Amino acid sequence: MTSTLDSASDLPGAPDTGGDRAAEIERFLGPRLRLDTTTRGAYTSDASLYRRFPAAVLEPRDTDDVRAGVELARLRGWSVVGRGGGTSVAGNAIGEGLVIDTSRRMNRVLEIDPVARTARVQPGVVCDQLKEAAAAHGLTYGPDPSTHSRCTIGGMVANNACGSHSVAWGTSASNLVSITTLLADGREVRSDHGGADDEGIDAALRGLRDRHLAMLRLELGRFPRQVSGYGLHYLLPENGFDVAKAVAGSEGTLGVITELTVSLVELPKATALAVLAFPTVFDAAAAAPRLRQEGVATIEGMGGDLLAALRSQPGKERAGSGLPGGAPGDVTAGGWLYCETTGATLAEAEERARGLVAGSGPLVASTVVTDRAQTRALWRIREAGAGIVTRLPDGGEAWPGWEDSAVPAENLADYLRDLYELLDSHGLRGIPFGHFGEGCVHIRVSYPLRDEGGDRVFRAFMESAAALVASHGGSLSGEHGDGRARSEFLARMYSPEMLAAFRSFKEVFDPDGLFNPGVLVDPDPVDRGLRPGPEQRRFELTPVHALSRDEGSLVNAVNRCVGVGSCRSDEGAMCPSFQVTGDEVHSTRGRARLLSEMLRGERITGGHRSEEVREALDLCLSCKACASECPVNVDMATYKSEFLNQHYSGRLRPMTHYSMGWLPALTALMHRVPGAARALNALMRVPALERMVKAAAGVDRSRSMIRFAPRSLQTEFRRSGRAGAAPAASAAPRETGDGPDGGARPRLVLWPDSFSNHLDSGPGLAAVEVLEALGYEVLMPREFVCCGLTWHSTGQLAMVKRVLRRSVEVMEPYVEAGVPVVGLEPSCREMLAHELTELLPGDPRAERLQRSVVSFSEVVSRHLPGVDADPGDWPFGELRVGAVSQVHCHERSMGDSAPSSALLSAVGVDERAVRTGCCGLAGNWGFEPGHADLSRDLGERELFPAIRARGEGDIVLADGFSCRTQVRQETDAEPLHLAEVLRRALGRPGDA
Repeated sequence: MTSTLDSASDLPGAPDTGGDRAAEIERFLGPRLRLDTTTRGAYTSDASLYRRFPAAVLEPRDTDDVRAGVELARLRGWSVVGRGGGTSVAGNAIGEGLVIDTSRRMNRVLEIDPVARTARVQPGVVCDQLKEAAAAHGLTYGPDPSTHSRCTIGGMVANNACGSHSVAWGTSASNLVSITTLLADGREVRSDHGGADDEGIDAALRGLRDRHLAMLRLELGRFPRQVSGYGLHYLLPENGFDVAKAVAGSEGTLGVITELTVSLVELPKATALAVLAFPTVFDAAAAAPRLRQEGVATIEGMGGDLLAALRSQPGKERAGSGLPGGAPGDVTAGGWLYCETTGATLAEAEERARGLVAGSGPLVASTVVTDRAQTRALWRIREAGAGIVTRLPDGGEAWPGWEDSAVPAENLADYLRDLYELLDSHGLRGIPFGHFGEGCVHIRVSYPLRDEGGDRVFRAFMESAAALVASHGGSLSGEHGDGRARSEFLARMYSPEMLAAFRSFKEVFDPDGLFNPGVLVDPDPVDRGLRPGPEQRRFELTPVHALSRDEGSLVNAVNRCVGVGSCRSDEGAMCPSFQVTGDEVHSTRGRARLLSEMLRGERITGGHRSEEVREALDLCLSCKACASECPVNVDMATYKSEFLNQHYSGRLRPMTHYSMGWLPALTALMHRVPGAARALNALMRVPALERMVKAAAGVDRSRSMIRFAPRSLQTEFRRSGRAGAAPAASAAPRETGDGPDGGARPRLVLWPDSFSNHLDSGPGLAAVEVLEALGYEVLMPREFVCCGLTWHSTGQLAMVKRVLRRSVEVMEPYVEAGVPVVGLEPSCREMLAHELTELLPGDPRAERLQRSVVSFSEVVSRHLPGVDADPGDWPFGELRVGAVSQVHCHERSMGDSAPSSALLSAVGVDERAVRTGCCGLAGNWGFEPGHADLSRDLGERELFPAIRARGEGDIVLADGFSCRTQVRQETDAEPLHLAEVLRRALGRPGDA
């Protein structure tokens, strides 16, 4: 039963008697009111440049909670700001008082009315969540900003967000039917077309409108993307006195949104995408207004500099290859327009798209696509722009601020030319892209904020840019609101009389200025409270990793997170801990904010000894999803390792750091004692002994202990008597071997990672058989080698470097002889392929080893039968089974699972890959106390249900030891490594 405060008479407005009332409210709100420093630190910023450390965070479950929170804020003297996904780029969703985050609990779609084509929602509903609910009725929600997978409807309406389809479906304001707002005195006011249900507010607004009719008509509503200021033109008689639309775009300055009704639109029957390539971005901008035609739903623009920024990212050198005029190494275009067309049939949509190509003027190239996968791949380039352009092609930082200015579309080309010139005059760079069909430009600019005086450069540019956009008849903001970034410059756009009208409008709803002060009315200076800056480096640590992409600076690395919030999305693998908890603290962004606060040292003191940061990093699985899925490649696993290395320096560590961090060394010692592994496995079958071992090792009591291979893979390999097995590391391996027919066999060295070597040798033995069947001579070092992964994940970096140096020395003869190093365990392979030179920078042996590493699937896939291939060269038959495939999170993020998929298809395995990323165990993480339940919850997202639903005879594929362990312990399946599947396909006697 839901608890309530004592009585209505005790609600907002009651006097505080000695703090009793505030204490009563805090008890009522309970854990939903978060006063701890960890949570507050995670909410210090949104997707903007600005920093405000809040007094408290409230995660309300309903309107009663919001009302109680607002009353508490009044009693405590706090300001109040509402927050959804926190993707505001102008500093709209931060404050120094109470932050009310509706995204975690007030996030239900209350009603879909397919006849009226409306949806009634709570403010925390995510845009994609509403779209999915509406799609069941053949409808959708029109506004779709690039953050659609995590931004909320409440936040979108508050900032008047638009998105790529605004050419056809308009802004959030134009799609708003009604809005309910809770005011400072606890009243809820419902506003809609025709007025407000509060008589006093309704009358005051009519009076305000009537006093300024001419001014509202002349200064507001001049073009679709004029979003700056309040939308008072919606109060005009010709606009139906639409108070709801006037409240839209008020940026949380009037009250807290508690409910909204929005309009829905019919989903197009068919769509096509025309991508038009122009010589320059200015040519693209000039053409955009001409393309506003019936059936054209988007006219999105970007320049060649955005493509260059995308391709500067690791592993994305060939990204955007499908762009016309954008072939890697032969880019002939300088600007592109993405034009989506609609139609009753696919043929009609495609015909419209081809008509745009014909009528666009001189083009460098063009393409029209109707295939969904091709269309999605092209759109991803544009949608990633908000994150990509926070790093320039040369790795330099670029920041929001002048984020979404807009001009009438016919002025866009001239405005863009002047904007580039303005950047040059200030010695700055930026990458523009945006909604060219409506004259809206997104850009991140290279303000030198890390330097002394960088804030002055920022202010000077912002002042000049505000004057520039006004000279082109434009708006400071075209869809994200003014916030703290642009409110100061509203006087450049509007007359003093209009600014006075804005103030009057706010005072009708919020006479005491409780809500989001410093925004729109009485604005904060544009350079107050900037997050990046010299003061952010007060406690900068010297990292062990080279951090070569961030100039060796942990601050620079942390500053990669600009806050676009991709880690709050459910559509990818990032961030698993947020996807299960819904807690901002346990998102990649929340952790980055806390690390930033630690390095700043103002509110989170103690540097690397900070318990707040340790708490936030505790649920980081080090899955590396953020290293690839984050648009700017935030690598929280590396930052966590650096933090733990410093945090526990000279201190006693958690027991799992010893028992599981040192697992490679411990298991290697164990296998030196004959029979020790079998004896330990037998002892672990005795429940009382297993409990004692888990307690001593610091393992969660609900977990089962892992088992050990009876003999190590190296021992099995040596005992097999194979020719050329394990030559002494001091002698260079031969370049050729003698095959059965007397010919030479190519050589490979199989990396005996600690998991395949000591815990589960089956995949390694299978790999040897498969590789030999393909004609290879397989080698294996006799000595101890290790990538250092378990020490790395527990932050024992000195030991990682020591182990890697030894391994590099052991492997040097093989590498010198040009023998490829084949990795079986994805996490170990990717550690060698990506982290080795970051941990041993400047070591040429490490560089050579890193270049030599290749995956098992990549080696085998080179033998896939082609059109002219001899069938006798392919030794595998068909298994004709289905498979649930769990791609290891490190392979997903840093490797390539495509060769594995191709091999499975070739041997008749129908692969159904799990899409949600990490299995939930994540090495030592899932064994640590307090993690087991969350680990299982992560598996229940998709992996476990998919295994339970598999067909009879279907297999479960998992190349990672952790993944196989999770599957074995939590389901009835016996998972296989790809090598074991391929060995089955060899048709050896005794194989199932």
